[in-house]
Amino acid sequence: RDLLALMDRLGIERSLVRHTMAIDYDVREGNRVLMEEIAGQKRLLPCWTLLPPGTDELGANWLDHMVESGVRAAAIYPASHEYPLAAWQCDDLLGPLAERRYLLLIETSEADWEPIHWLCGTYRSLQVILLNTGYRVLRPLFALLDAHTNLHLDISTLSNFGGIEAVCTRFGAERLIFGTGQPRNEGAGPVSALNYADLSEGEVESIAGGNLERLLGEVVV
Repeated sequence: RDLLALMDRLGIERSLVRHTMAIDYDVREGNRVLMEEIAGQKRLLPCWTLLPPGTDELGANWLDHMVESGVRAAAIYPASHEYPLAAWQCDDLLGPLAERRYLLLIETSEADWEPIHWLCGTYRSLQVILLNTGYRVLRPLFALLDAHTNLHLDISTLSNFGGIEAVCTRFGAERLIFGTGQPRNEGAGPVSALNYADLSEGEVESIAGGNLERLLGEVVV
């Protein structure tokens, strides 16, 4: 209810949501609690937290369970969960997700640029959304966006002056995804940044929700 109230205040109709319990405590339990708490809420779409399946912490048939639950997006935390973002560790996780064109969310604090470059280049059907980009990161980000058409940026912390416009001019508005980071972050900043950006109405609409809706609709479930 609190999250829906925050969304109402900012005029946000629907949100992709994760659960901190899956990040900070237990992945399976956190994903279960997430589904329990958003049950019946059509405005809240689930994003599960995942781990490499080698230790069976996701449980058997984890991908089937995701599909049956209507989950079309996942997040990974290599640094926080202490595993390398590398083929020998993650292929059994990322390969099946890529086959179904899943959305994969990863924060910049969770992996260095080189593993992110490897991730996007190896699993080209995986739609990667990079979160918490921060400030003064356009040099590596532009190189990555040039190299990988399956890489998208969340604008919640893309705080470079004119950064949103710069990305749109160079790569197109379809590479940007609106996000707020609520409730950890105040969502009014990204809303204002998008509303005041020097963009066309169509570009704003694409970033505000159209791009995410399109990517979610391309997931094979």
